Amino acid sequence: MAQETTEPQGKSGRPKWMGYAQLALILAAIGVALYFAQAPSRVERAAISDPTAAPAKPTVAVIKPAPTEQALTVDVTGGVTLRGKARITSEVAGRVAWISPTFRNGGSVTANEPFIRIDPTEYELEVEAAEMAVREAEARVTVQMARAEERVRAFVRDNPGVEVPEPIRRAPRIAKAEAALASARAALKLAALRLERTSISLPYDGRVIKTDLEVGEFVGPPDIVGRDAGLGSVYRAAALQVRAPVAQDDLASLAPAIGRSATIRTASATYAATVARTSWIIAPKTRLATLFLSFSEDEAEDSLPLPGTFAEISIAGPVHEGVFVLPEAAARDRDSVWIVEGGALKAVQPRTLGYADGGLVVEAFDAGEGVVVGTVAGAREGLAVEVSDAQASE
Repeated sequence: MAQETTEPQGKSGRPKWMGYAQLALILAAIGVALYFAQAPSRVERAAISDPTAAPAKPTVAVIKPAPTEQALTVDVTGGVTLRGKARITSEVAGRVAWISPTFRNGGSVTANEPFIRIDPTEYELEVEAAEMAVREAEARVTVQMARAEERVRAFVRDNPGVEVPEPIRRAPRIAKAEAALASARAALKLAALRLERTSISLPYDGRVIKTDLEVGEFVGPPDIVGRDAGLGSVYRAAALQVRAPVAQDDLASLAPAIGRSATIRTASATYAATVARTSWIIAPKTRLATLFLSFSEDEAEDSLPLPGTFAEISIAGPVHEGVFVLPEAAARDRDSVWIVEGGALKAVQPRTLGYADGGLVVEAFDAGEGVVVGTVAGAREGLAVEVSDAQASE
Protein backbone atom coordinates (compact mmCIF):
# COMPACT_ATOMS: atom_id res chain seq x y z
CA MET A 1 0.00 0.00 0.00
CA ALA A 2 1.50 3.31 -1.13
CA GLN A 3 2.45 5.91 1.54
CA GLU A 4 0.57 9.24 1.27
CA THR A 5 2.41 12.56 1.93
CA THR A 6 0.88 15.35 3.97
CA GLU A 7 2.94 18.29 2.32
CA PRO A 8 0.80 20.41 -0.07
CA GLN A 9 2.05 20.60 -3.69
CA GLY A 10 1.14 22.67 -6.70
CA LYS A 11 -0.08 21.38 -9.96
CA SER A 12 3.49 21.15 -11.25
CA GLY A 13 4.55 19.04 -8.36
CA ARG A 14 6.73 21.80 -6.67
CA PRO A 15 6.14 22.73 -2.98
CA LYS A 16 4.06 25.90 -2.49
CA TRP A 17 6.66 27.47 -0.20
CA MET A 18 9.04 27.99 -3.17
CA GLY A 19 6.52 30.28 -4.90
CA TYR A 20 6.16 32.38 -1.78
CA ALA A 21 9.91 32.78 -1.54
CA GLN A 22 10.22 34.03 -5.15
CA LEU A 23 7.44 36.57 -4.57
CA ALA A 24 9.22 37.88 -1.49
CA LEU A 25 12.47 38.37 -3.39
CA ILE A 26 10.73 40.35 -6.15
CA LEU A 27 9.03 42.68 -3.65
CA ALA A 28 12.36 43.28 -1.90
CA ALA A 29 14.07 44.23 -5.17
CA ILE A 30 11.29 46.68 -6.01
CA GLY A 31 11.62 48.31 -2.63
CA VAL A 32 15.37 48.81 -2.99
CA ALA A 33 14.92 50.36 -6.45
CA LEU A 34 12.30 52.83 -5.13
CA TYR A 35 14.63 53.84 -2.32
CA PHE A 36 17.55 54.71 -4.55
CA ALA A 37 15.30 56.46 -7.06
CA GLN A 38 14.10 58.90 -4.35
CA ALA A 39 17.55 59.52 -2.85
CA PRO A 40 19.13 62.96 -3.64
CA SER A 41 21.95 62.79 -6.20
CA ARG A 42 25.42 64.20 -5.62
CA VAL A 43 26.59 66.65 -8.28
CA GLU A 44 30.23 67.52 -8.71
CA ARG A 45 30.49 71.17 -9.68
CA ALA A 46 33.57 72.56 -11.38
CA ALA A 47 34.95 75.82 -10.35
CA ILE A 48 33.15 78.66 -12.17
CA SER A 49 35.49 80.92 -14.09
CA ASP A 50 35.49 84.58 -13.45
CA PRO A 51 33.28 86.26 -16.13
CA THR A 52 35.34 89.43 -15.87
CA ALA A 53 38.59 87.68 -16.94
CA ALA A 54 39.76 88.56 -20.55
CA PRO A 55 40.08 85.65 -23.06
CA ALA A 56 43.58 84.65 -24.12
CA LYS A 57 44.82 86.46 -27.25
CA PRO A 58 46.09 84.28 -30.09
CA THR A 59 49.71 84.80 -31.06
CA VAL A 60 50.37 85.52 -34.73
CA ALA A 61 53.54 85.56 -36.78
CA VAL A 62 54.12 88.70 -38.84
CA ILE A 63 56.65 90.07 -41.28
CA LYS A 64 57.48 93.70 -41.85
CA PRO A 65 58.05 93.99 -45.62
CA ALA A 66 60.28 96.72 -47.01
CA PRO A 67 59.59 98.41 -50.37
CA THR A 68 61.83 97.08 -53.14
CA GLU A 69 61.95 96.66 -56.90
CA GLN A 70 60.97 93.37 -58.44
CA ALA A 71 60.74 91.91 -61.93
CA LEU A 72 57.56 89.94 -62.48
CA THR A 73 57.66 86.43 -63.89
CA VAL A 74 54.78 84.67 -65.61
CA ASP A 75 54.95 80.87 -65.64
CA VAL A 76 52.89 78.99 -68.21
CA THR A 77 52.95 75.62 -69.94
CA GLY A 78 52.72 74.87 -73.62
CA GLY A 79 53.99 72.72 -76.44
CA VAL A 80 56.47 72.86 -79.29
CA THR A 81 54.71 73.39 -82.63
CA LEU A 82 55.52 74.48 -86.18
CA ARG A 83 54.85 77.83 -87.78
CA GLY A 84 54.55 75.92 -91.03
CA LYS A 85 55.82 73.01 -93.10
CA ALA A 86 56.68 72.53 -96.76
CA ARG A 87 54.56 70.21 -98.89
CA ILE A 88 56.84 68.83 -101.58
CA THR A 89 55.42 68.70 -105.13
CA SER A 90 56.91 68.52 -108.61
CA GLU A 91 56.61 71.51 -110.92
CA VAL A 92 57.11 69.30 -113.98
CA ALA A 93 55.49 66.03 -114.99
CA GLY A 94 57.45 62.83 -115.35
CA ARG A 95 58.62 59.57 -113.82
CA VAL A 96 60.70 59.59 -110.65
CA ALA A 97 64.18 58.43 -111.63
CA TRP A 98 66.02 58.80 -108.29
CA ILE A 99 65.29 59.43 -104.59
CA SER A 100 67.94 60.35 -102.05
CA PRO A 101 68.30 57.82 -99.21
CA THR A 102 67.91 60.72 -96.77
CA PHE A 103 64.46 61.63 -98.12
CA ARG A 104 62.65 59.13 -95.92
CA ASN A 105 60.45 59.41 -92.84
CA GLY A 106 62.65 60.72 -90.05
CA GLY A 107 65.42 61.69 -92.47
CA SER A 108 66.77 65.10 -93.37
CA VAL A 109 67.72 67.00 -96.50
CA THR A 110 70.55 69.48 -97.05
CA ALA A 111 70.00 72.96 -98.42
CA ASN A 112 70.27 73.27 -102.23
CA GLU A 113 71.09 69.58 -102.69
CA PRO A 114 68.64 67.56 -104.86
CA PHE A 115 66.80 64.76 -103.09
CA ILE A 116 64.43 63.81 -105.96
CA ARG A 117 65.19 63.60 -109.69
CA ILE A 118 62.61 63.20 -112.41
CA ASP A 119 63.51 61.62 -115.76
CA PRO A 120 65.02 64.59 -117.67
CA THR A 121 65.10 63.10 -121.18
CA GLU A 122 62.06 64.97 -122.52
CA TYR A 123 63.21 68.26 -121.04
CA GLU A 124 66.75 67.87 -122.38
CA LEU A 125 65.28 67.49 -125.86
CA GLU A 126 63.19 70.62 -125.35
CA VAL A 127 66.36 72.53 -124.46
CA GLU A 128 68.11 71.28 -127.63
CA ALA A 129 65.14 72.30 -129.76
CA ALA A 130 65.05 75.73 -128.13
CA GLU A 131 68.76 76.20 -128.75
CA MET A 132 68.25 75.39 -132.44
CA ALA A 133 65.41 77.90 -132.62
CA VAL A 134 67.66 80.58 -131.13
CA ARG A 135 70.40 79.92 -133.67
CA GLU A 136 67.88 80.07 -136.50
CA ALA A 137 66.49 83.37 -135.25
CA GLU A 138 70.00 84.79 -134.91
CA ALA A 139 70.71 83.83 -138.54
CA ARG A 140 67.57 85.63 -139.73
CA VAL A 141 68.62 88.78 -137.95
CA THR A 142 72.08 88.54 -139.53
CA VAL A 143 70.60 88.08 -143.01
CA GLN A 144 68.25 91.04 -142.65
CA MET A 145 71.00 93.29 -141.38
CA ALA A 146 73.36 92.23 -144.22
CA ARG A 147 70.72 92.95 -146.86
CA ALA A 148 70.02 96.32 -145.32
CA GLU A 149 73.70 97.29 -145.40
CA GLU A 150 74.00 96.22 -149.05
CA ARG A 151 70.95 98.29 -150.11
CA VAL A 152 72.18 101.33 -148.16
CA ARG A 153 75.60 101.22 -149.92
CA ALA A 154 73.92 100.95 -153.33
CA PHE A 155 71.58 103.87 -152.60
CA VAL A 156 74.41 106.12 -151.39
CA ARG A 157 76.46 105.25 -154.48
CA ASP A 158 73.60 106.05 -156.83
CA ASN A 159 72.28 109.07 -154.87
CA PRO A 160 75.18 110.98 -153.35
CA GLY A 161 74.19 113.54 -150.73
CA VAL A 162 70.61 112.22 -150.39
CA GLU A 163 69.35 110.93 -147.02
CA VAL A 164 68.69 107.19 -147.02
CA PRO A 165 64.95 106.47 -146.56
CA GLU A 166 63.67 103.93 -143.96
CA PRO A 167 62.51 101.31 -146.48
CA ILE A 168 66.07 101.11 -147.80
CA ARG A 169 67.39 100.53 -144.30
CA ARG A 170 64.90 97.60 -143.86
CA ALA A 171 64.26 98.66 -140.28
CA PRO A 172 60.84 96.92 -139.97
CA ARG A 173 62.20 93.59 -141.21
CA ILE A 174 65.21 93.80 -138.89
CA ALA A 175 62.94 94.63 -135.91
CA LYS A 176 60.71 91.66 -136.70
CA ALA A 177 63.71 89.33 -136.90
CA GLU A 178 65.09 90.66 -133.60
CA ALA A 179 61.70 90.13 -131.92
CA ALA A 180 61.66 86.53 -133.12
CA LEU A 181 65.17 86.11 -131.72
CA ALA A 182 64.12 87.46 -128.31
CA SER A 183 61.15 85.08 -128.27
CA ALA A 184 63.39 82.13 -129.12
CA ARG A 185 65.79 83.07 -126.34
CA ALA A 186 62.90 83.29 -123.83
CA ALA A 187 61.68 79.85 -124.94
CA LEU A 188 65.19 78.52 -124.36
CA LYS A 189 65.19 79.93 -120.82
CA LEU A 190 61.82 78.29 -120.11
CA ALA A 191 63.05 74.96 -121.45
CA ALA A 192 66.20 75.22 -119.33
CA LEU A 193 64.09 76.10 -116.28
CA ARG A 194 61.85 73.05 -116.78
CA LEU A 195 64.95 70.89 -117.12
CA GLU A 196 66.35 72.37 -113.91
CA ARG A 197 63.08 71.58 -112.12
CA THR A 198 63.52 67.87 -112.76
CA SER A 199 65.88 68.05 -109.75
CA ILE A 200 63.93 68.92 -106.58
CA SER A 201 65.72 70.62 -103.68
CA LEU A 202 65.02 73.13 -100.92
CA PRO A 203 66.85 76.37 -100.09
CA TYR A 204 67.27 75.28 -96.44
CA ASP A 205 68.08 72.24 -94.35
CA GLY A 206 64.91 70.32 -93.65
CA ARG A 207 63.59 67.44 -91.56
CA VAL A 208 61.38 64.93 -93.34
CA ILE A 209 58.02 64.46 -91.64
CA LYS A 210 56.41 62.02 -94.06
CA THR A 211 56.89 60.55 -97.54
CA ASP A 212 55.94 57.34 -99.31
CA LEU A 213 57.42 58.21 -102.70
CA GLU A 214 58.97 55.43 -104.79
CA VAL A 215 61.10 55.38 -107.94
CA GLY A 216 59.00 54.97 -111.09
CA GLU A 217 55.98 56.92 -109.87
CA PHE A 218 54.50 59.46 -112.25
CA VAL A 219 54.48 62.85 -110.58
CA GLY A 220 53.68 66.39 -111.56
CA PRO A 221 51.85 69.58 -110.61
CA PRO A 222 48.35 69.31 -109.11
CA ASP A 223 46.63 70.42 -112.32
CA ILE A 224 48.07 67.33 -114.02
CA VAL A 225 48.10 64.58 -111.39
CA GLY A 226 45.37 65.94 -109.08
CA ARG A 227 45.30 65.29 -105.33
CA ASP A 228 48.16 62.82 -105.49
CA ALA A 229 50.61 65.61 -106.32
CA GLY A 230 52.18 65.60 -102.84
CA LEU A 231 55.55 63.86 -102.61
CA GLY A 232 56.08 64.38 -98.88
CA SER A 233 56.33 67.06 -96.21
CA VAL A 234 59.37 68.72 -94.63
CA TYR A 235 59.92 71.33 -91.96
CA ARG A 236 62.94 73.42 -91.08
CA ALA A 237 64.24 73.87 -87.56
CA ALA A 238 63.80 77.63 -87.81
CA ALA A 239 60.04 77.03 -88.07
CA LEU A 240 59.90 75.55 -84.55
CA GLN A 241 58.01 77.62 -82.02
CA VAL A 242 56.36 77.21 -78.63
CA ARG A 243 52.64 77.80 -78.31
CA ALA A 244 51.41 78.56 -74.78
CA PRO A 245 47.94 79.50 -73.49
CA VAL A 246 48.02 82.38 -71.03
CA ALA A 247 45.45 83.99 -68.74
CA GLN A 248 44.36 87.47 -69.73
CA ASP A 249 45.51 88.90 -66.39
CA ASP A 250 48.99 87.42 -66.86
CA LEU A 251 49.13 88.74 -70.40
CA ALA A 252 48.21 92.19 -69.16
CA SER A 253 50.98 92.03 -66.54
CA LEU A 254 53.50 91.39 -69.35
CA ALA A 255 52.37 94.31 -71.50
CA PRO A 256 53.97 94.85 -73.88
CA ALA A 257 54.53 91.09 -74.16
CA ILE A 258 56.16 90.95 -77.60
CA GLY A 259 59.95 90.90 -77.38
CA ARG A 260 60.17 89.76 -73.76
CA SER A 261 62.79 87.14 -72.96
CA ALA A 262 61.77 83.72 -71.74
CA THR A 263 63.20 80.41 -70.58
CA ILE A 264 61.80 77.19 -72.01
CA ARG A 265 62.29 73.95 -70.07
CA THR A 266 61.65 70.52 -71.54
CA ALA A 267 62.36 67.08 -70.15
CA SER A 268 65.82 67.07 -71.74
CA ALA A 269 67.11 70.66 -71.87
CA THR A 270 66.58 74.36 -71.22
CA TYR A 271 66.43 76.94 -74.02
CA ALA A 272 66.43 80.72 -74.36
CA ALA A 273 63.50 82.19 -76.25
CA THR A 274 61.62 85.39 -77.02
CA VAL A 275 57.91 86.17 -77.20
CA ALA A 276 57.36 86.63 -80.95
CA ARG A 277 53.59 87.10 -81.20
CA THR A 278 50.34 87.05 -79.26
CA SER A 279 46.97 85.90 -80.51
CA TRP A 280 44.38 88.43 -81.67
CA ILE A 281 41.53 86.32 -80.27
CA ILE A 282 40.56 84.72 -76.97
CA ALA A 283 39.65 81.03 -76.91
CA PRO A 284 35.87 80.94 -76.37
CA LYS A 285 35.89 77.89 -74.09
CA THR A 286 38.95 78.55 -71.91
CA ARG A 287 38.93 82.37 -72.14
CA LEU A 288 42.70 82.22 -72.58
CA ALA A 289 44.94 84.09 -74.99
CA THR A 290 47.92 82.48 -76.73
CA LEU A 291 51.62 83.34 -76.74
CA PHE A 292 53.96 82.26 -79.54
CA LEU A 293 57.65 82.08 -78.62
CA SER A 294 60.65 81.73 -80.93
CA PHE A 295 63.86 80.00 -79.90
CA SER A 296 66.99 82.13 -79.67
CA GLU A 297 69.20 82.18 -82.76
CA ASP A 298 72.09 81.18 -80.50
CA GLU A 299 70.49 77.80 -79.89
CA ALA A 300 71.93 75.04 -82.10
CA GLU A 301 69.25 73.80 -84.48
CA ASP A 302 70.20 70.19 -83.87
CA SER A 303 69.51 70.62 -80.16
CA LEU A 304 66.00 72.07 -80.51
CA PRO A 305 63.11 69.90 -79.27
CA LEU A 306 60.81 68.04 -81.62
CA PRO A 307 57.27 69.20 -82.41
CA GLY A 308 54.82 67.98 -79.79
CA THR A 309 57.28 68.29 -76.89
CA PHE A 310 55.75 69.53 -73.61
CA ALA A 311 57.36 72.73 -72.32
CA GLU A 312 57.35 74.82 -69.16
CA ILE A 313 57.88 78.51 -69.86
CA SER A 314 58.98 81.35 -67.58
CA ILE A 315 58.57 84.81 -69.09
CA ALA A 316 60.38 87.80 -67.60
CA GLY A 317 57.96 90.67 -67.08
CA PRO A 318 58.50 94.38 -66.38
CA VAL A 319 60.38 95.64 -63.31
CA HIS A 320 58.21 97.44 -60.71
CA GLU A 321 59.57 99.79 -58.07
CA GLY A 322 58.16 100.42 -54.60
CA VAL A 323 56.53 97.01 -54.18
CA PHE A 324 56.24 94.38 -51.47
CA VAL A 325 57.11 90.74 -52.15
CA LEU A 326 54.91 88.75 -49.77
CA PRO A 327 55.26 85.01 -49.15
CA GLU A 328 52.43 82.79 -50.32
CA ALA A 329 51.59 82.02 -46.67
CA ALA A 330 50.46 85.62 -46.26
CA ALA A 331 47.84 85.51 -49.01
CA ARG A 332 44.16 84.92 -48.23
CA ASP A 333 41.18 84.70 -50.55
CA ARG A 334 41.34 87.06 -53.54
CA ASP A 335 44.92 88.02 -52.67
CA SER A 336 43.90 89.90 -49.50
CA VAL A 337 46.09 89.81 -46.37
CA TRP A 338 45.77 90.28 -42.63
CA ILE A 339 47.78 93.00 -40.95
CA VAL A 340 48.07 93.85 -37.26
CA GLU A 341 47.04 97.39 -36.47
CA GLY A 342 46.57 98.61 -32.92
CA GLY A 343 46.96 95.06 -31.63
CA ALA A 344 44.06 93.72 -33.72
CA LEU A 345 43.60 92.06 -37.09
CA LYS A 346 42.69 94.18 -40.08
CA ALA A 347 41.96 92.92 -43.58
CA VAL A 348 43.77 94.69 -46.43
CA GLN A 349 43.51 93.98 -50.16
CA PRO A 350 46.56 95.52 -51.87
CA ARG A 351 46.81 95.88 -55.65
CA THR A 352 48.35 92.68 -56.93
CA LEU A 353 50.88 93.13 -59.74
CA GLY A 354 51.81 89.51 -60.30
CA TYR A 355 54.02 86.76 -58.99
CA ALA A 356 57.76 86.29 -58.67
CA ASP A 357 60.00 83.58 -57.30
CA GLY A 358 59.71 85.18 -53.88
CA GLY A 359 55.92 85.14 -53.79
CA LEU A 360 53.13 87.65 -54.34
CA VAL A 361 54.15 91.07 -55.71
CA VAL A 362 51.87 93.90 -54.56
CA GLU A 363 52.01 97.66 -54.45
CA ALA A 364 53.47 98.90 -51.17
CA PHE A 365 50.90 99.77 -48.49
CA ASP A 366 50.74 100.68 -44.80
CA ALA A 367 51.46 97.33 -43.13
CA GLY A 368 50.85 98.59 -39.56
CA GLU A 369 52.62 96.37 -37.07
CA GLY A 370 53.22 93.69 -39.69
CA VAL A 371 51.64 91.36 -42.23
CA VAL A 372 50.34 88.12 -40.78
CA VAL A 373 51.94 84.94 -42.09
CA GLY A 374 50.11 81.65 -41.78
CA THR A 375 46.62 80.85 -40.58
CA VAL A 376 44.95 82.27 -37.48
CA ALA A 377 42.22 80.22 -35.80
CA GLY A 378 38.98 82.18 -35.65
CA ALA A 379 40.48 85.11 -37.57
CA ARG A 380 38.10 88.03 -38.00
CA GLU A 381 38.26 91.77 -38.39
CA GLY A 382 39.16 93.38 -35.08
CA LEU A 383 40.33 90.20 -33.33
CA ALA A 384 42.88 91.14 -30.66
CA VAL A 385 46.17 89.31 -31.14
CA GLU A 386 49.67 89.12 -29.77
CA VAL A 387 52.65 89.51 -32.11
CA SER A 388 55.44 87.04 -31.62
CA ASP A 389 58.67 88.97 -30.98
CA ALA A 390 60.82 86.35 -32.68
CA GLN A 391 58.67 86.17 -35.80
CA ALA A 392 58.11 89.88 -35.97
CA SER A 393 61.74 90.40 -36.77
CA GLU A 394 61.72 88.08 -39.80
